[in-house]
Amino acid sequence: KDGFLDEILTELKNNSKVKFKETDLFRVYQSVDLGNLQEGSELATKMPNLMKLKRAIYSPQYRNFVERITGLEEGTLTDEVDCAANCHAKGCHLLCHDDVIGTRKVSYIIYLTDPDPLWTKEDGGRLELYEAVAEEKITKE
Repeated sequence: KDGFLDEILTELKNNSKVKFKETDLFRVYQSVDLGNLQEGSELATKMPNLMKLKRAIYSPQYRNFVERITGLEEGTLTDEVDCAANCHAKGCHLLCHDDVIGTRKVSYIIYLTDPDPLWTKEDGGRLELYEAVAEEKITKE
């Protein structure tokens, strides 16, 4: 406890404002797009660890790393990053989906689950990952 990600969770809980959002895919409380959180702003100064994570995620070095491990051609990923904090309270959910959105090439989540109380299987919720399947071409005979 009290590691880097724990500090980010504390910063988010103490300083960010969230809005309830609901669609047919999700029901969550979401923060502002962290892409709009500017260095030196009042909010950014209250969340130095979050800003450190943001700088890392938005860096060319990180994009290059992600390209290498995912097999993407170098230079594929741009500095356009969608990044928000979502709070899943009781009754919230995110349904199974494929994340095919416009030009998005990679999608990932960093879970900052509150360690107190300890999460149990009975609490429900779990992440399921599915292998990508190439589309088959259908031909008319």
